[in-house]
Amino acid sequence: MRHNGRAPLLASAMRPEHLNLREGEPRTITCPDCSSWRRLERSMITPHRLPGTAPAGDRPRRYFGDKPSGGQRCPGSAQRVTFDISVEEWSERLLAADSTAMGRRSAQQHSKPIPAPAPAVAQMSSTPLRAVDAALAAYRAHRTACRTRCTDKHACPEAWRLATRYERLLRTQPRRDEVRRELDEVQQRMCRRAAGAAARTRVNEWQRHGEATTDASATAKRSGASVEELNNTNRRHPAGVVSAFRGPDVPLEHLRVDA
Repeated sequence: MRHNGRAPLLASAMRPEHLNLREGEPRTITCPDCSSWRRLERSMITPHRLPGTAPAGDRPRRYFGDKPSGGQRCPGSAQRVTFDISVEEWSERLLAADSTAMGRRSAQQHSKPIPAPAPAVAQMSSTPLRAVDAALAAYRAHRTACRTRCTDKHACPEAWRLATRYERLLRTQPRRDEVRRELDEVQQRMCRRAAGAAARTRVNEWQRHGEATTDASATAKRSGASVEELNNTNRRHPAGVVSAFRGPDVPLEHLRVDA
């Protein structure tokens, strides 16, 4: 293998991370032209092709070391390398380069900002914030943040806009409250009506279920007793009405029992 005619590269002039001189491993180097790792044979870079220049019909290599069928030869092929440093010196330079790279890194840990915790359930408002209250809160927040343009006697255009919006909402807020109150009353009436209809439907379904599953002989009157007759009567009695049960009258005559 003939060299490419260039001046040999000095190992001492190269960056230590571009060489591999570890014992027990094949010596490799980074090609100065294509920046790919190549093996060294007789202190020369093995011939290779430029990546991405092989033709479309290039056949794959049949065995290790087989030359590719096409492609442009890299100018860095057969480049001579002169090793003017020992393995120990190369190791020391590699360690120094690693320590320098580690020293450039900041030791300060930059953590992501912690999001604000969500409010507790007891702190959440069950009623939505009114538009006039939201406008007032926005105006106060702007006056607090804009301290350079907003003063006690002067307000910036943004503050004037927020103040005008708050004044307009304050004038129309009573009408909105009245409309919301009317809507709430209508919704409550609809809910009560739906609940009553559901209760009546449930009672009718239970009644049909009882008639379909209860034996007639189980509810028959026994010896014509009024208590049994009342117990067997399946009726709902509204609260506060007089009971339909009529038992025997209280005896008014004196009862004398002879000993």
